[in-house]
Amino acid sequence: MRNILTTLVAVSACFFGCSTAPQDKVIAKIGNTSLFVSDAEFLAAIRPENARDKKSITADLQQTADTRRLAETARILFAGAETTIQKDLASNENARLSQVYAYFFLRANMGVTNKALSDYYEQNKALYTDSSSSFMPLVNLREKVAADLFLEKNPQLAALVNDSNKAAIIDSCRRALLSSETDRLKKLYNVELVKIEPPGAEEYYNKHPEEFQTKTAYKLLSLSDADSSVLASKIKNISTKEEFAKIAAEMPIAKQGHAIMDIGMFPALDGEISKLGAKKFTQILRAPDTQAYYVFYIDSIIAPQLKPWDRSKSLVKSILEKEGDFPLDSSVVLATIGGSPFITEKDVLELQAKIHPMRRAGFRRENALNSLVETNLYAKVAREKSLDKSYEYIAWTRQLIDQAYVQVLTDSLLSSTLGIPEDTLKAAYEAEKDSLFLPKSFEESKLDVAVWLSIPDIAYKREFALNKQNYGQAANWEAIKRAAYKNIRYKEFAGVQERVLAKKIVPVAVIDTSWGLEFSSNNFAELATQAKKQYENRDLQKVKTLWEKARTLFPQNDSIQKATSYELANIYQELGSYSAAVNEYKAIIGLWADDPDVYKAYFMRGFVLSEYEKNDSLALIAFQEMLEKFPNSELSDDARIMADNIKSGGKVLEDLIKKIEASSEEE
Repeated sequence: MRNILTTLVAVSACFFGCSTAPQDKVIAKIGNTSLFVSDAEFLAAIRPENARDKKSITADLQQTADTRRLAETARILFAGAETTIQKDLASNENARLSQVYAYFFLRANMGVTNKALSDYYEQNKALYTDSSSSFMPLVNLREKVAADLFLEKNPQLAALVNDSNKAAIIDSCRRALLSSETDRLKKLYNVELVKIEPPGAEEYYNKHPEEFQTKTAYKLLSLSDADSSVLASKIKNISTKEEFAKIAAEMPIAKQGHAIMDIGMFPALDGEISKLGAKKFTQILRAPDTQAYYVFYIDSIIAPQLKPWDRSKSLVKSILEKEGDFPLDSSVVLATIGGSPFITEKDVLELQAKIHPMRRAGFRRENALNSLVETNLYAKVAREKSLDKSYEYIAWTRQLIDQAYVQVLTDSLLSSTLGIPEDTLKAAYEAEKDSLFLPKSFEESKLDVAVWLSIPDIAYKREFALNKQNYGQAANWEAIKRAAYKNIRYKEFAGVQERVLAKKIVPVAVIDTSWGLEFSSNNFAELATQAKKQYENRDLQKVKTLWEKARTLFPQNDSIQKATSYELANIYQELGSYSAAVNEYKAIIGLWADDPDVYKAYFMRGFVLSEYEKNDSLALIAFQEMLEKFPNSELSDDARIMADNIKSGGKVLEDLIKKIEASSEEE
């Protein structure tokens, strides 16, 4: 729960108003469902406070709408998936409710209901006059209203707050609320963890006595001084314990490898004792921690002893748990609430099964149990506060369902067979397996076969026009089809998917146009109109997207392909994508060599190569090819000037400019 903000930002759905959902306003009709104002309010609520205006969230809302449109398509195509999706959602219901509780109720609302915040806002509107013209002021001001109400309820804290420290204090309070809530709820609902002893613990203790021995200990007398020579003089001529005891002090029992009281760690002493044995004096030693000098008399050495079972229980349990979770029956109760079962081993196993295998080793029973206690407690309180009927929960669930359906669409249609019948795929596989698909089996090759059957001829023609040099002496595009397939299949896959969806995508009707949502059409005339409108608005990226979509959707229409190629070449050039523009003109020349207007592509290719790519050698070839094929076109004179200028190293245009300037001066 501590990183709940990150978790919720990755998903969607929220509303500020009352706890029960009133009639939601529709922004757009999408097939048999809609896009709602609550979707927009959620997107605002999970953004930073300074980015909750209508304009800022429109892009996210557009993405939500596009996802819902795909989901609606999937609902139609895969109606049978509903049962599985609902089952999956139900299995994660507590997790969702706990996140709504933690993020919205605790963090955003600071522990009060939406209704309380709404009432406080209405009673104190004068404090929030700057919100009157804002989009969704309650969503925008949610945290601010919650902070003000929190301070009003805590006057002692409020007395410490000023403009400079308010943000830091409120942030600290929010973090404190989150960090203390689990313990508070455990006490409130009387949640207890059941003590589970690992099986075979005493047996392990009996079989491994060496692991439960006490440390070697020794009784010592000691004498110290900051000066080693002074210490040496003190012990001169002393040879018995009795003589040493008159000037030395008896120490508490010291354990091997442990810190010694008032001295600290003393590894050299352990070494001396193990070397000398009992009833001996050590040499003068310097303590690493105190830097004082010491001499010890080793009175006796106490050998290690086996610790009794009661003292060893916790260590045995720790050792066994380090080896992994010990097995329990799934019905074993691990936590109770009010004396009744709350969390069982079955719950732990189900949660662990959801953890990625790479992380599962670090998510042992104890971690899983603590997580489940927190999640289920938060979910319990969320239901009691009717958060399962709030817009936070309703809209989030709606959007999660969208995502699930889109995944079904991707897995079942777009990542499988592209809607092509099994027998058609099988026949194509048998026909081409030796040349294209071996050593894969038919089952392994289904998607590859589907792509092979779905790539349009124009894709091969374009590949041949652009990269003819890569295919040896091939005479035409048909001759390179199989080789080209291996080079273009991944690039063409997205286009194939888009065409499959275009035949099935549901219609959309925008109700509230103030959001500026746009749903590109699958009709060429409408796409062209949209592109021209965006070109007038100078949104060239959108223009590019629309023309590229038009080219993708209508591969069999030669006139559309030619028109979109000219449009895209121009847009690439305006966007500064000069290499893409050059390639587009090259493709036009290769695909429509007999078109009466193709001379324009020759000229523009030469022009872009010369003026922007600074590749005069290729530009000259383009101009010369144009003049050879179209000596009398309306651009031929311009092409000659450009060609001559390249040959002269730029002097032709330089002289021409001088003549124009001189002529202007004479006038």
